[in-house]
Amino acid sequence: MTSYLIKFFLTISFTTLLSTFVQAEVVDTIEQVFEVSQPASFRLDNVNGSVAISAWEHSTIKVIATVTASSQDDRDNIAIDMQPSSQGVKVETRYKEREGWGRNSHNNSAKVEYVVKVPSSTILSLIDIVNGSLTIDDVKGSVQAQLVNGSIKAKGLASNSEFSSVNGSIKVHYREFADELESISLETVNGSIKASVPKPLNAQVDAETTHGSIKTDFGLVVKKNLFSGYHMSEKIGSGDVRINMASVNGSVKLSSH
Repeated sequence: MTSYLIKFFLTISFTTLLSTFVQAEVVDTIEQVFEVSQPASFRLDNVNGSVAISAWEHSTIKVIATVTASSQDDRDNIAIDMQPSSQGVKVETRYKEREGWGRNSHNNSAKVEYVVKVPSSTILSLIDIVNGSLTIDDVKGSVQAQLVNGSIKAKGLASNSEFSSVNGSIKVHYREFADELESISLETVNGSIKASVPKPLNAQVDAETTHGSIKTDFGLVVKKNLFSGYHMSEKIGSGDVRINMASVNGSVKLSSH
């Protein structure tokens, strides 16, 4: 009987503790839609949380921010700042600090995940993420994105782009090359790089790895570095587009479709 009572009270206590933990989580969704002229620009700064950006047929930018925190205090200490401008929209995740507001997220459990819809011609002027992944679908304007801890997956690209990550792989697909396309830059420290481009290709291709291989579908000459890794610098056709790919700890591959 004593053993049964102990198990009973332990079960009740665990259930109560679990219920309290579940109830403590706070989820808040913020949604805004902005009318923009085309081509519009979009910028986003986020600290903790993934970002997904995709094109749609409307002449508006729609931003959905989902905030998740383990307590109401942590939720109250985070702000989502969405500001329209004559050029487009700027979004920033800000954490409360002792002196004003900023990007400091120390000792704060909150994360913000963004889902963004933009016109296909939108220029992604800067997507800046500290901890979180980035996906981009069918955005044909130029793109600049920099991540610290997170992977990048982008498909349906067409214009100038610059992607970088410290800890994360980069995978990009160019459906077509816009007439104004001049450069593609893909750089990571810890992660692989995969780029798929359309044929025919006219490009100056430069690639380098410290610990990893380099492969292409274009029969380009890859040379071994003096101590470790590989490098390549080859011209295809007229070399109109400059493609640069570099990884310290990871492989690099340039394929065609």
